[in-house]
Amino acid sequence: MTSGKLTFAIGGMRCPDCVTAIENAVMPLPGVLYAGASLAGATLTVRPGPGFRQADLVSRVVALGYTMCDQADAIAPSPGPCPCRR
Repeated sequence: MTSGKLTFAIGGMRCPDCVTAIENAVMPLPGVLYAGASLAGATLTVRPGPGFRQADLVSRVVALGYTMCDQADAIAPSPGPCPCRR
C-alpha cells in the first residue's frame, strides 16, 4: 500500500468541466481514496489506498485525452479543444 498523497501534472485541462471529468473518471478506480484536480495548478492529487495501481490511473487520464506526468516535469500547453468536449 502507498501512503500519503501523489501529485501529477495534467496537460490539456482548460475548463471546470475538465476537472470534473478527470475526478469522476479517477475516483472509481480501485485504491483511490481521494482525487482532486486543480485547473489553476494543472494538477491531479490522489490519495492512494490498498489496491492502488498508478498504471491504471495514468491509463484512465490519458484515455480521456489529457497528458500526465510527475509534477516536477513541465507539460507544455496543448492547442485544440478541451478533451472533455470531444
